[in-house]
Amino acid sequence: MRTILHTQQGFTLTELLIVMAITGILSGLASVSFISQLPHHRLNSAARDVVSDLRWARQLALAERQPVSVVLDLERERYQIERRSQPGIPIGWVRDLQDRGQGYGEIDLVSSSGGRILTFYPQGTTSSWTTIILKNQSGEERQITVVATGRVKLT
Repeated sequence: MRTILHTQQGFTLTELLIVMAITGILSGLASVSFISQLPHHRLNSAARDVVSDLRWARQLALAERQPVSVVLDLERERYQIERRSQPGIPIGWVRDLQDRGQGYGEIDLVSSSGGRILTFYPQGTTSSWTTIILKNQSGEERQITVVATGRVKLT
């Protein structure tokens, strides 16, 4: 006589519920950690974009052989790039550091040591040595320095 053994494989409902509960708890902890780091990442992103835009303005001045200005609006937390021969007409975009739609949100354009207009000349040099300070809602700051030779660096 033959005996056939039937073995059942799988997980019980209790085991599945325990795994789902642990996964939910870990997901909740990860999202809290991520949300707390958001201001830091937004500040770094904004600072890198400002550095990139300043370098682009310098390259544009070199390529077009005409002065290009970066106009900082400290009150409205924004800036734009424009040809010096066409003041008030932005080239490309206007960066708004308070606009969440542009990927920033709550980034303050605190100060610019060289004034509100930074001009790059056709030789690649700039009008003055300037330090631009950005700050997030947590009080963390990033400094962007533009030296007289036109070099832009993030510190």
